[in-house]
Amino acid sequence: MASEFVAATGVGQPAEPADPRQPSDCRELSEEEISALVQEINRDGYAVLPRYIAPADMDALRQFVRDRVTEAGNRYTMLRGPEPVAETVLGRMASSPALRHICMRAYEIATSRPAPDQPYYQILRCLTGSTGRKHSMVFHFDSYVLTVLLPIEVPSGKDSGELIVLPNFRRVRRWYASNLVDKVLLDNPLTQWGLRSLAKSLPDWFLRISMVPGDLYFFWGYRSIHTNAPCDPDKIRATALFHYADPHRGSRLRAWLGR
Repeated sequence: MASEFVAATGVGQPAEPADPRQPSDCRELSEEEISALVQEINRDGYAVLPRYIAPADMDALRQFVRDRVTEAGNRYTMLRGPEPVAETVLGRMASSPALRHICMRAYEIATSRPAPDQPYYQILRCLTGSTGRKHSMVFHFDSYVLTVLLPIEVPSGKDSGELIVLPNFRRVRRWYASNLVDKVLLDNPLTQWGLRSLAKSLPDWFLRISMVPGDLYFFWGYRSIHTNAPCDPDKIRATALFHYADPHRGSRLRAWLGR
């Protein structure tokens, strides 16, 4: 199983090599590279753009995370939306035409449908302390087709908070009601217990991805059952998430249910 997307693997090189001095949040991919990325997600469950964020930006982002965790009393911390991170590299990524193009074309190649004009649903998630462990091993589907994940802090050692994935488990549902049934079944305590037991007794059934800070990970979050493994409570596991393309955004049932 491949665990790293190398630009244009097997499909030729882009016309011009990437300039390593170019700001990392502006890195562009050719059409062939995006197609190869989609093929890798479909085949292996995920793809990676190595070293997508420059070391200096990662250092500043790590300090930002530590400051927010300290302000929260060294507890589980989540920041939603673009505003709280607007002055960091995450803000530049959210407004990057290059990253937007990658997401839109990946969606179009995968679904054979026009990419929707929707903003990202952004989350900065920081696990630490005993409260962080309560948010681990909770299997779920995302509400958005494509999930883009940037690891910021990854604990070293045994409890590193790996990303655990059952990739491409379902199709994108046409109706919100079908999606809701999927989620209710998955959220059931018995289902959660069964998946946790399987992840422990049959680990080879799952992808266990040891993430590298600064690399950018792509997977079909809507289609894949996934969670994070527990991490050392004395350390921080921080990830930034960019969710793209909600297939049920206009659902009347969803609006009626207030979800």
